[in-house]
Amino acid sequence: MNNNITSLTHIDKELVEKFRLLIKESNINLSMSDELLMCFIHARKYDVNRAMRLLNNYIRMTKNYPELLTELRPARAKQVLDMGYIFASPQRDQNDRRVFIVNLSDWDPRICCLEDLFRTVVFCFQRMMSEIETQTNGIVVILDFKDFTLHKVKQFTPSLIKTIADTIQDVFPIRLQGIHILNEPRILKILVAMFWPFLSNKIRNRLFFHGHSYTTLHKQIDPASLPSNYDGCLKPMETMHFSNVFSEKDYSKLFDCFN
Repeated sequence: MNNNITSLTHIDKELVEKFRLLIKESNINLSMSDELLMCFIHARKYDVNRAMRLLNNYIRMTKNYPELLTELRPARAKQVLDMGYIFASPQRDQNDRRVFIVNLSDWDPRICCLEDLFRTVVFCFQRMMSEIETQTNGIVVILDFKDFTLHKVKQFTPSLIKTIADTIQDVFPIRLQGIHILNEPRILKILVAMFWPFLSNKIRNRLFFHGHSYTTLHKQIDPASLPSNYDGCLKPMETMHFSNVFSEKDYSKLFDCFN
């Protein structure tokens, strides 16, 4: 990992000290590194009070859903990553954000259940958060729903929908700057309607539906950071497996204190 704790500025260190005082007052007994605390601080734009609320939300979720947030193992995630559903662009976009791609068109629920798929997405979020640039600039997510069927829609149970919605907003310390939906079939309206009541206005405003044309996608994400599958300048998405961009040997143990 290139960006480690030695890169913290004097101001960052002061913020971490203030954050630790709030944590002590909250009687949270976890051995959290300064680097981890900066994830929460960056996610809330250097507001330690908001970072404290986010940390409390995250801890609550680890207790409510340990199978999702505390039982993540590289070997388990690797099994899903090797299936080729999850990708990351080797190039950041024009705003220095990570471009994270989930190709749901190839997802086969008979081989990989939805819980395992989402658990692996959380694992990838944790891995991306080891980068200070990503903590600061955030990520954009592309969800490709080409050939999405009713059978796949049925995998989204009401309880899992709420869990996913809760995790992507006000829980995980990552700045989610946009969710871009591609190649959506008409049936996706059912899934969107199921998610909608659980989404905040901020997340709703960051949802973009592009259909089968990538012109509007290019207005928000520079083609220089997109695979050729989406008329981008890079190689096909199949060359962008997450493990190719984030080497297994560099796996960050940033969140292991919650295990």
